Amino acid sequence: MNLTPESVRQWAGYAGDSPLYVHLSEVIAGDDDLLRVLNRIEHQPAPNILFAAVQLLLSGEPGHELSAYYPNLAPRPFPLERAGEPFRRFVLDRESEIVAIGKARYTQTNEARRCVALLPAVWEAPFDRFHLVDVGTSAGLNLALDRYRYRWGDSEWGPDSPVVLTTESRGMTPRARDVEVLSRVGIDLNPIDPEDPVERLWLESLVWPEHHERRDRLRASLQVARSVPIDFVAGDALTALPGVYDRLPAGEAVVVMDSFVLNQLTDDLRQQFEDVSVDERRRRPVHRVSLEPVGDRSDASALTVDSGHGPRQIGWAHHHGEWLDLYARP
Repeated sequence: MNLTPESVRQWAGYAGDSPLYVHLSEVIAGDDDLLRVLNRIEHQPAPNILFAAVQLLLSGEPGHELSAYYPNLAPRPFPLERAGEPFRRFVLDRESEIVAIGKARYTQTNEARRCVALLPAVWEAPFDRFHLVDVGTSAGLNLALDRYRYRWGDSEWGPDSPVVLTTESRGMTPRARDVEVLSRVGIDLNPIDPEDPVERLWLESLVWPEHHERRDRLRASLQVARSVPIDFVAGDALTALPGVYDRLPAGEAVVVMDSFVLNQLTDDLRQQFEDVSVDERRRRPVHRVSLEPVGDRSDASALTVDSGHGPRQIGWAHHHGEWLDLYARP
């Protein structure tokens, strides 16, 4: 995919919560050399990986002049309007390192607060006991969704937990119910070991500079994920999911989730992925939960469920779970 100035600016529409990244996106869009580096990033979305690679490298260079513009690296960051030239120098001076990171790493943002949308969609399943599969799982934070405490506006649910997920409820209130997760399987091209400090540093590098609360929540939710048994499977969704189905006990129900994964596939590949679960429903109950950006709406992702009667959108959610708008009660 050859990124143009227009496509970089379009990506910046999804980064509205990060003024620094919005500004630096405009810097990249107006600079042929930076566009060239961006287009050498192998994995997608390239802007995500470029910005995360810069943060990762800055973490090893404390005191670098560019750090002064990052709210997570400087107590009193310099005005972002002056960040363009230091950013340009940093990227061009470390082009080979950034390209190598872009070849080895993937966008694996693990935002546990997305579970404020995923859990109500899981509750939509027509069964109470199931195996839980997360596609694009990264470090498996979504697989611990029943181990967090939730606050949807004035409604609260969940066990005592070091992670409390609070969101603005703009629609109907989720109707909680007890479920039993029989096993947890995470599929990813490059699964993240939550015990590995180097891997945890990459996940932190994917968090946008202004998002101090997200960074704290990531650290706490990684601790929770380390306390639950997760079977990590390396592979892409199309080839790994059939094998996961085959390994699960015959006939037992499965919930398969994805969030910010299918948007990286072509329409044909997305349909092939969905067909895997359609075929599996001949052998067992399968409930699909999907939280993905769709269409031209850049401020929210569609929350969709399917238990075998066709996909049904039940609401919208902020990309990082800041709000949830349910218009069909789970």
